[in-house]
Amino acid sequence: MVKGTAELQRPVPLYMQVVRQLRAQIASGELAEGERIPSQREMMQIWRISLQTASKVIGALKTECLAIPSIGRDTIVAPGAPARIAAAAAGTAQSAAEPPADSGHDVIATAEMTAAPADFAAILGVPAGRRVLRRIEIRHVDGKPFSFTAFWLPSAITAKAPRLADSKPLPAGPIAYIADVTDSRVGRIIEAHAAMPADADIAKALAVAPHTAVLVRRRQHQTVSGQLIAYSETTTPAATWDCRSYVIAGT
Repeated sequence: MVKGTAELQRPVPLYMQVVRQLRAQIASGELAEGERIPSQREMMQIWRISLQTASKVIGALKTECLAIPSIGRDTIVAPGAPARIAAAAAGTAQSAAEPPADSGHDVIATAEMTAAPADFAAILGVPAGRRVLRRIEIRHVDGKPFSFTAFWLPSAITAKAPRLADSKPLPAGPIAYIADVTDSRVGRIIEAHAAMPADADIAKALAVAPHTAVLVRRRQHQTVSGQLIAYSETTTPAATWDCRSYVIAGT
């Protein structure tokens, strides 16, 4: 049962006061990952707020990547939500955490040495056609294809991180694994987005028709000094929200 302080302070927007209370319950574990968040009607009763205000609460939690829709019409605490709250409190940047295995999120991973296409080779700083490690991760949510990610990895990284070459999921994801075993941490990301037609491989993996428009996100993961840690390309189907949370530090 969710507990809330019914008396709200008027100078602060009402919806934000409720968000703060729910955020604190998520951070403390009172609302656990995967647990149901009160419905808008329930919020109206607990906090004596309007339906419009309750709707803003749900929207704010989703924007902060603390809540996600569930099967049916429920909203639940998002995987990794406590970690994102802790990162925000510490003033450190953190994207959405990799979901636990029992959250309805499944990852199918494969890895192989393959010839680098010219554009990827240029980013990796190797001659076109040089064999490099490519790691593929296909994520499913509630049994449905959610995203297709290809990681292209420099040899300086793969030599120190052998599990990248395993065709097995990495519990915290490739970037976190690299940080753990090589101490190479992401300090800068160069990101580009484009809508593109799905090729045959992407279409098959995401269960869409070939040439269907999909969203492609390309990322160069670099250290603070500019050393490339990984290059990734994530593709998601249309109408798929890939929610990530960031904390901006400094000016």
